[in-house]
Order: sequence, then C-alpha cells, then structure tokens
Amino acid sequence: MKIEVTNQQPQIAVATKVEAINMDKIVEAIDTGYTKLMAHIEEQGKQIAGPPYCCYMNGNEDFSQFDVELGIPVNDAVISKDDMYMTQSFEGKAITTIYKGPYKAIEAAYVALMDYAKENAAELTGVYYDYYISDPADTPEDELLTQVVFPIK
Repeated sequence: MKIEVTNQQPQIAVATKVEAINMDKIVEAIDTGYTKLMAHIEEQGKQIAGPPYCCYMNGNEDFSQFDVELGIPVNDAVISKDDMYMTQSFEGKAITTIYKGPYKAIEAAYVALMDYAKENAAELTGVYYDYYISDPADTPEDELLTQVVFPIK
C-alpha cells in the first residue's frame, strides 16, 4: 500500500451530518444520506464535481461511536434545505493512500496510515476522510477504490 503526504485541495460540497452513530448503522446512514444529497443536487440542476466523501469526526476512544459528514463535491453552490448544507472538503496537509477492495476490509488502510503517522511523528487531527473513487453500483467489490485521507497538523 503506497502512503504519501499530500496537500489536499478544497472543493465546495453539499453535505449532511449524522451524529453519534456506530458501525452497525453506518451503511444505512451512508445510503440514506447520499440518496438524499444526490436528489437535492439533481433538483438544483447542479453537477457532481468529484467523488463523494465520508468524514469521520468526534469519535470516542475505541471509535465505537462518532459523527459523520457525508459530502458530494458540486460545480456550483446549492441552496441549503432541511439538514443539507454547503461546506468545503478538507484543505491542507494529509497522509493518504488509495485502498483497493471491499469497504468492510478498509480497516487495513486505516492501520497502515496510523502506523505511518506514528513512525514519522505526524500529528493526526482526529478527523478521517474516505473519498469513494469507484461506484459500488458498477464496480466489483474487490475492485473498489477508496482514497483514505488523514489530515495532519
């Protein structure tokens, strides 16, 4: 797994947030959230401008519960509605890797990035991003590509 330090460029995105969720409920929350966001983008007549992302934050020590922001980069601002709002994806220095495989095994990428951070004395912010490069609707599970991004200070 190739790990590198990058400077992430921001993109405007429409997003929604789910608070105090656990891994048992994450798949349902992601499916519901992205379906809602996609419909809102379409209603507004906007175009998707990059891969959807999931930002994990405010996790407890064992990461059994956390907040998640689901976002989709767009080409132009959309009107906020209900729990959907405009935001910007992460900008700044980060440790990143491209993970190939099923989402259920992505923990290996997280462990590799945490080990890299420890070995290189990189201070993590405690916020983690998954950018879903491949569409699971038309990509075999073992071919899915996800960019995992760990912002650093």
